[in-house]
Amino acid sequence: MIVEAHNLVAGYEQRVLIRNLSFYVPEPAFIAIIGHNGAGKTTLFKTFQQQVPYQGHLKLQGQDLQSIANPTAQGLLSYLPQKNIVSFPIKVHDLVVMGLFRKKRFFENYSAEDYTLAAAILEKLELSHLIEHDFTTLSGGEQQLVWLAQLILQDAGICLLDEPTQQLDVYYKKQVFILLQEWVQQNNKTVLCITHDLLNLLPMNGYLLNLSKPDPVLEVISTETVLQNQDFLESSRGPLSL
Repeated sequence: MIVEAHNLVAGYEQRVLIRNLSFYVPEPAFIAIIGHNGAGKTTLFKTFQQQVPYQGHLKLQGQDLQSIANPTAQGLLSYLPQKNIVSFPIKVHDLVVMGLFRKKRFFENYSAEDYTLAAAILEKLELSHLIEHDFTTLSGGEQQLVWLAQLILQDAGICLLDEPTQQLDVYYKKQVFILLQEWVQQNNKTVLCITHDLLNLLPMNGYLLNLSKPDPVLEVISTETVLQNQDFLESSRGPLSL
């Protein structure tokens, strides 16, 4: 099993956002995590990263999460938040190459081969023209794509993406979902992706997990399930808090 969640309860001292959630991912797959604001999507990701207390059982690649000291450092898990902030000048290729940090000894420099790998990822994302640019001068959408390039270079088995297309235009939203699909199929990655862009899921292969439903389960992505969940979210009101 890649991911096993059984009777998962998670949240904060005065607010439990996830109650008795169970789902199983037996093989590499794309899973769209959807739901209203406040439904527990980001809380689920924080649970994976051991940032919120939880009850029940959560396993990553057969290992109980509570027995893993740092799943990110061990290469089991990588995470792309909605927004990262860099407050100092740094070239795009220098930021992307840092995705290889786990493979380096302390103070070991990045090699020419490392930068070649970073350049290949940037080319895949159609960002080669930005490789020498100062990251802090890029638009919000361009920055998000650069962070995605770094995440891909980390090469973790399970990848958590929190609204990766939020700041992107229509073209790049489509391209990112195509890239994620290829990543799962060609590199055997498991991608859990929080998204509100349900219609971009229509050509995808994988699953939906709607945390706003009373009893969330994995649903195979199809035209029928995407439109049914779109209608559910549009016709029902979620929690008012963000």
